[in-house]
Amino acid sequence: MMAALPGSVIVGVAACGCVWAASFLAVAVAEPPRSPGETRAGIFGLEAIGNRFVYVFDHSASMGDPEGRPLAEAKRELLESIEALGDSRQFHVIFYNERLTVFAPSGHRGRPIFADDDNKQAVRRFVEAIDAEGSTRHFGALAAALKLSPDAIFLLTDADERDDLTEDELRQLTRSLGRTRCLVAQFGSGEDRRSPRLARLAAESGGDYRVVDAP
Repeated sequence: MMAALPGSVIVGVAACGCVWAASFLAVAVAEPPRSPGETRAGIFGLEAIGNRFVYVFDHSASMGDPEGRPLAEAKRELLESIEALGDSRQFHVIFYNERLTVFAPSGHRGRPIFADDDNKQAVRRFVEAIDAEGSTRHFGALAAALKLSPDAIFLLTDADERDDLTEDELRQLTRSLGRTRCLVAQFGSGEDRRSPRLARLAAESGGDYRVVDAP
């Protein structure tokens, strides 16, 4: 069993009511019913089939360099993926640096929501308000995402091996995978930008890992 995470620490709410930031958010929610049938979703050529998807995106300071292009490209890809979901599918979004910034429209804090038009508009406002800042810690965001028992987690980061998971963090996450697949896209070029333990997590889950040319 995964070691318990520290309780959520709310540090701010945006005017739209959508942004909750936490040091390490321990999400405890009732699991929403799954819809019949499945659909395909993806980012940067990585695809998964299911009904419930969690997007975990790095917004650390390095995502703003050069000229904000990495974060802008990440936002574009994220919103295109969500826009393509049918309204019977569910999604959730977590941006992270050393803390979590969680998509939390009124009445739905910390759990997946249906991809209807209203929620798509709300997530667009949320995503547009995200800036590049801080450092990178993958573990808390992945742990929070796994607590939601999605069919797939799509993680996007530009962090390199220096910010990779520790062996202990990898073991904890692997034990909590259940049937969730992890698909990891990493901005960079060549093997020097790989995060070996993130790649191992993807492989252990039956997912995939891909290095994407940095914008």
